[in-house]
Amino acid sequence: MRAAFGVKKEIQQDIPMKRTIMLALVFFLCFSFRAQAQQPSLHFALYDNFNQQFLSPAKWATSSPCFTWSVLECVREIQNGELRLAVRGYGTETSNLGTQFGESELHFIKPTPIRSIATQLVVRRTSALGCPANPQGSHAHALLAGSFFNSGSGSATDDVQAFLIFDRFSTDPVGVLAAQAFMFWQGQFFGGVSLGTARVGQNVIAQLQWDQANHQFLASWTDVDTGAVTQASMPYAMSDTAPPAAPDKLMGVRAFTANCLGTKMLSVGMEATFDDVIVGR
Repeated sequence: MRAAFGVKKEIQQDIPMKRTIMLALVFFLCFSFRAQAQQPSLHFALYDNFNQQFLSPAKWATSSPCFTWSVLECVREIQNGELRLAVRGYGTETSNLGTQFGESELHFIKPTPIRSIATQLVVRRTSALGCPANPQGSHAHALLAGSFFNSGSGSATDDVQAFLIFDRFSTDPVGVLAAQAFMFWQGQFFGGVSLGTARVGQNVIAQLQWDQANHQFLASWTDVDTGAVTQASMPYAMSDTAPPAAPDKLMGVRAFTANCLGTKMLSVGMEATFDDVIVGR
């Protein structure tokens, strides 16, 4: 793992600074989107600050650390008081079509009451090797995501999901991440919005929120150093009164490695840390 993702950062956690940032995060969330959403205030609370040795089974599901067969290296651990997720996936050499999927994710144990997720996020490293003959390309992203409601049929295909991602394709400039948010319903992605660009190594506050009162999702990220906020809304038209058939909320990193005919060891990697997870109910 050190060969793939670099030597571990051997530092002592600065607890007073971490507490200050966490309190600032709670303050920000209590007032974020107020003018835009004008919905009844959510109750925000610290869900996990990862200041323990192991992940808590009372907060996090034991499933889905590294699910797919195309993954050779995968990490899900607490390191220096932060959640560290990393994955490296590999493409096949039998085709120039499609990609291989790899992930390292952490899922909330009781996702349904959660309407907002926010966390400190740092994409520490990402790499993506592309295949010139494969039009889909390779990419990797860190994300917040979840299924928030069902449009009425009760089938999982009618669950409405929302995503906030920090993505980098093999063709993108080194160190640049495209921040985006979008929805998924009945097998289709829709309603996508651009949230500008962030940098590898940048400390951000990422937030994804369901504003049911105004029939929209709200996505934002904040530069912790400057306080600059980038945010956008994603309205929808379907009914939103039924709970999801397959409830889920998660944080994760995902790799999509292009298949490349006759090329061995084409890989995509992503490593990110998450801290001070705040949820709104």
